[in-house]
Amino acid sequence: MQQKPPASASTIIAVVLAGLLASGATAQIYKYKDAQGNTVFSDKHPNGGQDGEVEEVKLNAINSAQTPPKMLAPESSNKAASADVIRYETTIIQPTNNTTIAMGPGDFVITAQISPALDTDETLRLNMDGVPIGKAQRSSSWQLSNVFRGEHSLVVDRLQNSRVISSSTPVTVYVLRPSVR
Repeated sequence: MQQKPPASASTIIAVVLAGLLASGATAQIYKYKDAQGNTVFSDKHPNGGQDGEVEEVKLNAINSAQTPPKMLAPESSNKAASADVIRYETTIIQPTNNTTIAMGPGDFVITAQISPALDTDETLRLNMDGVPIGKAQRSSSWQLSNVFRGEHSLVVDRLQNSRVISSSTPVTVYVLRPSVR
């Protein structure tokens, strides 16, 4: 059977001191060499040891500073303060910018992605060429029909109590429709 080598003195010191600091102990610590020459740390003075060979270990005081109280905003402004911290992201994910809507009746779907999810007092509104299309809604998808031929700019606004709190980057689409000459 193979014996493990003795732990190094620094390992023993670290373990003993960590245990003592964690437990909040304030007892005296003694350091000495045992009969085999190993360094020993103990909270008990060795009975047979000679005083010249026993060293008292002095520990630094444990940090007992109190954590400062958190600075809180007054309750009346908590909602306004938290609204300033929220990062609203509104993005049109379909169609992508500079998409051409192929020949046909000018029908296509607009889909937006928002973050975070809509709150109870929030809605979304689609704007085409700066003009709102339909009423504000909670859905993030719109079906457009019979859109005129040409270039159009699409923007989705996130509204809170009818006030714009976030807008998507404009997306340009090109609608191709047959024309009669």
